[in-house]
Amino acid sequence: MITRIGVLACLFASAACASSGAARRATTGAVSKWTGSFRPAASASNATFAPTAPNRGIGTITVTSMGGTPATTRFNVSINTGGGSGDQVAWAVFSGGCGSPGPYVAGQNQFPPISVSSSGDGRVQVDLPVTLDPRASYHANVYWTPRVNDMNDVMMCANLQAQ
Repeated sequence: MITRIGVLACLFASAACASSGAARRATTGAVSKWTGSFRPAASASNATFAPTAPNRGIGTITVTSMGGTPATTRFNVSINTGGGSGDQVAWAVFSGGCGSPGPYVAGQNQFPPISVSSSGDGRVQVDLPVTLDPRASYHANVYWTPRVNDMNDVMMCANLQAQ
């Protein structure tokens, strides 16, 4: 009988430990990390910058709240454009889901361009003085151009998922 009580106590304790992170996030709303996978945009109508082959761009984005005063958020972006251009491409994070015209989460000029290698790979990491609302939705766009212009220049988009 004592053995059964001990086993039950262990089961309850391990269940409590396993669910404590989810319960803590549900009660406090504290989200410290978002991730997303870039998918090619539905269309690119800018003939000057759009590729002659279909867009095969892929990539990932990780957004991590770093805390501190003032609050800082780290953005890590890794992409492959599907072909080397040796150029720079713009990116930015917005409120709302992919395709929505939500506002920037930081100033447009705070997102440094991504340098793309001849193999099509590009990476950037930047810490910005912003705080993301854990109840809101966000997305990131990567553009064909070195500056964020408009929705016609979107190469790929990633919806951010809270972790």
